[in-house]
Amino acid sequence: MPSPAPTNSCGCCGHAGWRLLGTQWGRHLRREFSYWRCAACGFVRVEPFAGYAIYDDAYYAGRGADPFVDYAAEYRDYRQTDREIEFADVSRVVGRRLTERGARGEISWLDYGCGAGGLLKYLRAAGAIATGGGELPLRLAGHDVGAYADRLRTADGFSILGGDELDALPAGSFDVITLIEVIEHIPDPGTIVARCARLLRPGGVLLLTTGNFDCPVARVRGLAYRYCIPEIHVSLFCPSSLAALYARHGLTAWTTRYDGVVRFKVLKGLPAAWRPVARRVLKWPGITRLIDRAYGVSAMPSACLTT
Repeated sequence: MPSPAPTNSCGCCGHAGWRLLGTQWGRHLRREFSYWRCAACGFVRVEPFAGYAIYDDAYYAGRGADPFVDYAAEYRDYRQTDREIEFADVSRVVGRRLTERGARGEISWLDYGCGAGGLLKYLRAAGAIATGGGELPLRLAGHDVGAYADRLRTADGFSILGGDELDALPAGSFDVITLIEVIEHIPDPGTIVARCARLLRPGGVLLLTTGNFDCPVARVRGLAYRYCIPEIHVSLFCPSSLAALYARHGLTAWTTRYDGVVRFKVLKGLPAAWRPVARRVLKWPGITRLIDRAYGVSAMPSACLTT
């Protein structure tokens, strides 16, 4: 039996109308979840929210709702995983965006939802970000909760900030904020975007990646789309819902063409035995572009603060 429709308005656009898409049994929790779509912007929320307790040690070891999660390997050495492909692409995209805004001097970068710290370690090893104005030095910070956040803070020496610490920072504290596959885990995504908007400097870059629930594959597969994991992916977006969410918080949407981000999304979802062949195939730009169009990765906008 479907869960009751949400009683509050859409967190992306403020509309109050919801339409039931269907129900789905959880992969890890054997119970039924309901998918409700905003009638105005297409945002989809999952009810009921399973709670944050599902993100336990078993989850981070790949024994939870997402079997492809492996924080242990990423923390041990991100260079031995396919995530380095994604990190290099994120750095390229941010560098190009900073070039467009004419950035100079030190770049303050917050990785929101830094997980096992792979991106932070990649950026620290690089030491700077390449822009049209040269190599700009980086000042790094992360935000997350749990055991890996503690390790990154105490053993690795990163500035890992809690929510209260972020809220205590002055407005405009960061030039760049990355939200890499984070927002789909949050039942109230507007809270995160509002916090990020406050923390961005004018001209600042919010680079956000998440699944596209209006891509061709998702339209064909419906709730059988592999991104539908109702225990953990509780907020599902399309380009219009993300753009509406940004606009509500004073941000301007922008799009870019991804490459390594697309390749990593493919590799992550494959069995380990298939990945060596897939890595070779994905080196062909035409193949990556076809996959990008099918899954709508580059169609999902990021945002900037223009005021």
